[in-house]
Amino acid sequence: MTTRCLQGMLTIEAFLDAKSQPKLLLTQDELKDLNHQISKELLAILPRLDDTSYAVVGGLYQSSELLQPGFPIHTQLRQYANAALKGENNRRNQLIIGANSEGEIPQGLRQNKDVQLTPLLLLPFVILTDHDETKEIFEKQLMHKGMGSVDLLKKVQEVIDVKVRHVNFMTILDLAAMMHNHLQMAGFEPLWQVLEQAMFDANPEKRVVTPQLNEFYLSKKIVFSPFFSYVFWSAHGPGKDLKEAQEKYLHYTQVQRQYTATLAEHGLDVRQFAPTTQTYPANEEHICFATLDENRISGDYYHEIVKPLNAEQKQTVDKNEHQHLGVLFYQVTDESGGMEFYYPLTAKGLQEIEDILL
Repeated sequence: MTTRCLQGMLTIEAFLDAKSQPKLLLTQDELKDLNHQISKELLAILPRLDDTSYAVVGGLYQSSELLQPGFPIHTQLRQYANAALKGENNRRNQLIIGANSEGEIPQGLRQNKDVQLTPLLLLPFVILTDHDETKEIFEKQLMHKGMGSVDLLKKVQEVIDVKVRHVNFMTILDLAAMMHNHLQMAGFEPLWQVLEQAMFDANPEKRVVTPQLNEFYLSKKIVFSPFFSYVFWSAHGPGKDLKEAQEKYLHYTQVQRQYTATLAEHGLDVRQFAPTTQTYPANEEHICFATLDENRISGDYYHEIVKPLNAEQKQTVDKNEHQHLGVLFYQVTDESGGMEFYYPLTAKGLQEIEDILL
């Protein structure tokens, strides 16, 4: 028989507001207490768990932390389980990984503190089994049979210290399907196409173009994307022959920011580059990633020089901003027609720009 690693989680939908802060890291004792009820309910759903290995970590994660190429949290958890639960004498052993006395969990399992907190909190676990019936029920029925009991809900509320709407068991594929539905309903199907390839294809290669004319080129774990300044957009880029190019540039900017931030949260190396007339439009048959990397935008803002400024002349700084998007760019001009632009790529980049110009 072949041993399989079944990747699952307890999903927790919490009530969050400005005053509530769930406990995202559980101590060893807290996790042991909670896992007693988790194990009891898993035993009622899955057969043949009397001789399997199981590992759980006491961290509450966001979906973007689990849905990454290689599923790193579950993979690391499996590696810890394999190392700790070897041999026949360790059958049906459980590995409980809670925070130590210093409030830390092992490397490879630590949460990304920069990810935005949402009400959906995920407690991951793995089951190592060679029983076909266990695998089949886990993969096909866990979510449908896995609504947590009132006892489990109360125990979760007690441990994480916030009110909980409901708890449910789910596989990593169930979570991916749920994210696909969410992105599809939000009109972000191209984003899912990139994520799906990155997570489930051994050698992912994908090029997508959004309805707003953003472009993303995936190669392995790297995503290249042209960052269109408004000058390039309207003169050489997607907006060249468009009516209402300025309004459509706003739509492009909004999607560019959403996609690049989301892809980075899912563990992808997002590299925006400044397109040229040689690299845009991209070759449909072959994209030279080395060339794109040469024009990669480093840092947290993009500085575009249309005509160099004369330092000896008076300069005017104009801020172009939108009520929903914030600052799009700063435009700096001088008396002889010098013109330069500063585009923030991150919040830190906006602060750096303002430190330079204001």
